[in-house]
Amino acid sequence: MQVNKFTKSRNGMYIVTLEDKTKLTIHENLILKYDILISKNISDSLKEKLLEENKKYEIYEVALSYINKKLRSSKELIKYLIKKEYPNELIDNVIELLYKEGYLNDKIYAKSLVHDRIVLSMDGPNKIKKELSDNKIDNSIIEEALEEYTKDIELERIEKIVNKQVKLNKNKGSNLLKKKINMYLINLGYNYDLINNVLNSIKISDKDLYKKEYDKLYKTLSKKYSGKKLEYKLKQKLYQKGFNINDYE
Repeated sequence: MQVNKFTKSRNGMYIVTLEDKTKLTIHENLILKYDILISKNISDSLKEKLLEENKKYEIYEVALSYINKKLRSSKELIKYLIKKEYPNELIDNVIELLYKEGYLNDKIYAKSLVHDRIVLSMDGPNKIKKELSDNKIDNSIIEEALEEYTKDIELERIEKIVNKQVKLNKNKGSNLLKKKINMYLINLGYNYDLINNVLNSIKISDKDLYKKEYDKLYKTLSKKYSGKKLEYKLKQKLYQKGFNINDYE
C-alpha cells in the first residue's frame, strides 16, 4: 500500500494516509527509522510492525498530555498509566524516553513543588519532604530543593499560625492551648525546636478565663466535696481544661 500523504499532528505524531484512504497515526521516530516517504509502499508486515511499535508512542502522547497539565513525578505518572492498564514494559520505555527528552526531571519537579507549597499552602518543610520522598525523589535532590524553605520563612510562618490559633482559642487554658498548637504545627510539618521556641516566648493571658472556670467548677464540685478532696477535684478538672492551678496562686 502506497503512502499518499503526511499530516503533522502533535507531540511528534504524524497521520500517514495510505492510497486506500487508511490513516495511521505514527510517531516521527518510526517514520525516520523505517524511512517512510511519500510514494513509498508499506507492506502488511511493515504496517503491523509500525502499529505494534507505535503503541509506545501512543502511551507517550497520553503521558505527555498528563505532564503538560501539571508537573509530575515519575511515580505519579507511572501510577496514572498503570490505572489506564498499559503494559508495564511499555510504561517503563515511555518513562525512560520522557527522562531522556527532559519532560521528566526530578530536580525541576522538586523545586517547583517546594515553591508552590511555600506560596500556596502553610505546609512546613517536613511535610513537603515526606511528600517528595513518597514520590521516590532522591534525598539529595529533596535537600537541595528545600534550601528555598529557609529557617526565617519557617519561623515567620510558625509565629503567624501561633498568633492565629491563640485568637481562635480564647476559651482554652494556656497549657492545653500550647499542647494543641504544638501538635497542630508538628502535623503541618514544622520543626519541633522552632515550635517550642515560639511557644515558650509567648505569654497567653488567661487569668480571667481561669477565674471563670474555677468559679464554675467550685460551684458544682463544692456540692459533693470539701477540704482536700475538693481541692484535688478542682485541680484535676482545671488541669483537664488546660490550667495549672499553681500558676495562678
